[in-house]
Amino acid sequence: MPKVLIVEDDQTFAHRVARNLQLEGIEADHAFGPKEALTRMASGRYAAILCDIRMPGQSGLDFLSQVRGGELEAIEADVPFVMLTSLNSVETAVDAMKRGANDYLTKDASRSEIAVRLRRAMEQQEVAKENRRLRETVAKVDEFSELVGDSPAMMRIKEEIAEVAETDATVMLLGETGVGKELVARAIHRASGRTGEFVDLNGALLPDDTMLQSELFGHERGAFTDAKTTKKGKMEVADGGTLFLDEVGEVSLDVQAMLLRVLENMTFTRVGGMRPIQVDLRMIVATNRDLLRMSEEGHFRQDLYYRLNVFPIEIPPLRQRREDVTELTAFFLRRAAKRYGRPVPEPTADAFAVLRDYHWPGNIRELRNISERLLIRARGGTAITAEDVRACGLAQKTTAQQSFVEIPEDGVNLDELEQQFVLEALRRCDWNQTEAAGLLGISVDRMNNRVKKFGFTHPKWRVHKGGRKASAKLAGG
Repeated sequence: MPKVLIVEDDQTFAHRVARNLQLEGIEADHAFGPKEALTRMASGRYAAILCDIRMPGQSGLDFLSQVRGGELEAIEADVPFVMLTSLNSVETAVDAMKRGANDYLTKDASRSEIAVRLRRAMEQQEVAKENRRLRETVAKVDEFSELVGDSPAMMRIKEEIAEVAETDATVMLLGETGVGKELVARAIHRASGRTGEFVDLNGALLPDDTMLQSELFGHERGAFTDAKTTKKGKMEVADGGTLFLDEVGEVSLDVQAMLLRVLENMTFTRVGGMRPIQVDLRMIVATNRDLLRMSEEGHFRQDLYYRLNVFPIEIPPLRQRREDVTELTAFFLRRAAKRYGRPVPEPTADAFAVLRDYHWPGNIRELRNISERLLIRARGGTAITAEDVRACGLAQKTTAQQSFVEIPEDGVNLDELEQQFVLEALRRCDWNQTEAAGLLGISVDRMNNRVKKFGFTHPKWRVHKGGRKASAKLAGG
């Protein structure tokens, strides 16, 4: 139940208002004037202040100005104020609002009206606080990260980072190779306020389970042949911070079981150890694979999938946010110029057009490398032309050249056309839906929906159900 403070020199009126508010589900304390009010506010937090304007000594308006000034220790400067007076004066109301009052009421207002106005002031204050927190978090993300771009897709990602950063929720980053999943993970860590380290590990780079377990959990001396000394794992190093596990879809089922136990109780043992180690870390995982389908096929633990998929963030490929290409190119050129001690070359409008038209199969990573190549080839900071860009191998792969199609005079059936494209993409990618989605420039979820819509199946997609294997022929396949 929210609690408000009634600042009123008329005790009878204050007690009547307090009883009425209690009936409306709002608890109330009473202070006879501003001096007593400050004492009460310093010792307890109030959701709002209901304050008389006319009081002996210091007026309610002067008291409001004193609080809003922000110079009183242990007093919230932005606590909501609803002002009360026996006079229905527009002039007084304007003065109150100018000084920072949230609302204004006459003393003859009904109990329900007073309760409604107080609740509205409290709700407005909560919304303002949340908006301020989000702006501060987004600004923090922008200041310390390399998340360049103002496209709707990037703004959505920044908003999602701001929403999840200050929680301990596990985050799953989804997207093709090279879209910048590690940058997003680092941005979440920086905005989280966690004082520990950001520790990253790629689950696909270690050759066997023993090495992966050793890297993740550490090992005791003598745990295996090459364990000459005791070693801390990434999880211990990330205590108090963030562990970023990239390519989580590549780790074995045994390691998946270990990860699940860690996520459940934040404890683990080193390889060859007996003593449980407790940690406080935030886990962020990333993948370019369809983990849900993998779990249905038995290649990824379904319980781990749902434990990891608390807060998913899908990062679109660069071809789906072409409006960011110009800003990203300029950013990478500036960074490369600083690295090599060269002047920053300026691409022409035609050069930017070629860059935006390219389909970017390697995403941001490819753009970064192309930008560095352009900087190295630039002479004395001269302008980068469209020919310079084409010389980097971008000429034959622009979407403008690929998108031209002839439309028959009798029209086309779009469903049939879409079905043909989806089927051809699946065949080219050896029936890997994630790769086929990337080829078509659509999300994995959208590809899954199209596969179900058109009734496509393939022997590679056999799923165990009730102990039997279910498969079906692909129509026309």
